[in-house]
Amino acid sequence: MTAKTTKRFVTVLWRAGREPVDDMFWCEAEYDGTWTKVILLDKVRTRREILDRLLELESAVVGFDFPFSFPKPFIDLLISDKIVTDWRSLATRVRDDLKKNTDDGIRLWIERIGKYRESKLESPEEASRRMPPQYGRQRQPRKLMPHDLRSYAERFRRIDAIVRHKDERAQWSPVAIRHNQLTGRYEFPDAEARGRKALVGISMLAQALESKEFSVWPFTKPGQLTLAEIVHEVFPKPPANDALAAYFEREEDRALHVDHSVAEAILTNDHAKQALFSLIGMIKAEQREEKNIRPLRDYRDPFYSDPMIAVEGWAYGIGFRSAQKEDKPAAAPVPTEEPAAAEESSQ
Repeated sequence: MTAKTTKRFVTVLWRAGREPVDDMFWCEAEYDGTWTKVILLDKVRTRREILDRLLELESAVVGFDFPFSFPKPFIDLLISDKIVTDWRSLATRVRDDLKKNTDDGIRLWIERIGKYRESKLESPEEASRRMPPQYGRQRQPRKLMPHDLRSYAERFRRIDAIVRHKDERAQWSPVAIRHNQLTGRYEFPDAEARGRKALVGISMLAQALESKEFSVWPFTKPGQLTLAEIVHEVFPKPPANDALAAYFEREEDRALHVDHSVAEAILTNDHAKQALFSLIGMIKAEQREEKNIRPLRDYRDPFYSDPMIAVEGWAYGIGFRSAQKEDKPAAAPVPTEEPAAAEESSQ
């Protein structure tokens, strides 16, 4: 096996919480022209280690399970406010805002998302009709604040909406926030909210681009080192633990070998299992063994020239048709908050 003939595949199960983090995994395989070998499945405690491993790669397709961008209307607002000009400047701006203090940088971006949320609100009259009547001593309803009003600002990227057709629980919004009554400001619902994962992840992508040449798909076409967004729901569902041995035996006959240490690691951790089977799904797609998942080479020039793709990005393996050519009714407006988080206040 030589470096010239070896292809490498990696999936990273990403985490955005305080470090050291739990359940962040790096899963890696190599293809030598005959055999595909899953050689590594490591629990990684810091995002810096993920970046270091990334910079050590010479050639690979690497899948990360965090959003690479935000809904186009939010990006358009940032452009109109002269905060960004395109996706690359978005990544650079996120990196600049987060590199001194991650929490302070995230707070700044939550404020921008809050402004976006409040850019398209229901009227106070609409809100009053859906709210319960006032009782007791409070004879006059209190004045409604912007955070009391539902937002009709688009909260999903197009790719998020597509994935949600498979499973509504699969993709929460990367601009989902809630209002904390104690602090009087917006917050992400939790430490692993998709918006927080996106910001921390995009910052890492920008940092990687400062040090090495990567193709960040689909903002650039695939290259020697290609980083792509993945969603686990695209790939076949992993088998139950009691069926894993038989599955790996069948795959061995198809020239896919999973190291014993990797097979053992997934028995006690569902996140590790997900990282492995997303990796296997990506490998099978690139080798044309999984016909329902589109390999990177199948995306054509109109895909890369689409103005929505240029700012929102896309997820690995899902087919694309320009929204400008589709004849379908507009989706009903939805609130910007997460459904559950919008009903709660932090105590």
